[in-house]
Amino acid sequence: MHDDFGRLLARVEHLRDGVLSPQDARAWPREWLASLEALGIVEAAGFADEIVLDGGDHECAAPNQGFEKHPDDPDRLICVHRCMNGCGRVILEPRDFEQWRFSLLGLAEAVRCAIGASGKVVEDAPGRIVLIGTASVVGQVGDVFLGFGLARPDAAGVAASATRLVASDGPALLSVGVKPGDIWSVGKRPMTAVLAEHARLGTEGLDLDLAKVFPASGLVEVKPDAWITVTAAAELLLADVSGIDLNKAKARVSKAAGERRFRTNGKEGRDRRIDRDSFSTWRLAQRERDNDAWERRHS
Repeated sequence: MHDDFGRLLARVEHLRDGVLSPQDARAWPREWLASLEALGIVEAAGFADEIVLDGGDHECAAPNQGFEKHPDDPDRLICVHRCMNGCGRVILEPRDFEQWRFSLLGLAEAVRCAIGASGKVVEDAPGRIVLIGTASVVGQVGDVFLGFGLARPDAAGVAASATRLVASDGPALLSVGVKPGDIWSVGKRPMTAVLAEHARLGTEGLDLDLAKVFPASGLVEVKPDAWITVTAAAELLLADVSGIDLNKAKARVSKAAGERRFRTNGKEGRDRRIDRDSFSTWRLAQRERDNDAWERRHS
């Protein structure tokens, strides 16, 4: 089961439009795909327009010409293909044309549940990088991300555009099925691991132990300075809260500092410095509030 799931994750990295064709689906038992669908990792994507049959010494393309009732069993739908290459008359069923679409957000939610991450799954770079949530990694609580297509030519640009990943302090990133290329900016190299090499599909969902994944399989970012300026803190907040500019973010940070929502050096104005770790805890709470507000506006 572990090998099958790992093979699937490696395979989806190369799917056209993220769709598992009927030919792809034949590699796995139907009940196994059904369990993936129940977890939200794949979604039903209708029927293929055509499938390829294995005719032994040749391949035969069978078009989807629609389904009709079987003459001897009205409860059974069939599609009749008449092969001109020696296969003869082939009776096919709807399930032979079924296809599934891979869901990065669905996989992220399954991983979130497996590792017990707090927070909600949030898309960072559409279709490519997702914030799973916060969890304990290497003894510290931090952001965990899921990345897809990180060996593609555009991966460096995608990583740079993922504002939450860029702003995160010492993030951990799970790449779906491939080892990421050299795509990270200087000083912004997260711990990385390939999910396909570690995740297992159990009877009740995914099994994944972050303590076994990191740090052996990861690349650790150089630890940032423990104290940051108000401006630096505001820039981090901007990546997590919508509808504000830098000045408003600085005002919010200064107000929270005055209310002792996180540790500071006790000084005011330009001399004020903020403890990065305690600020990160407060910032994550602001992100959750912003996410909740967005959901209320769009529900």
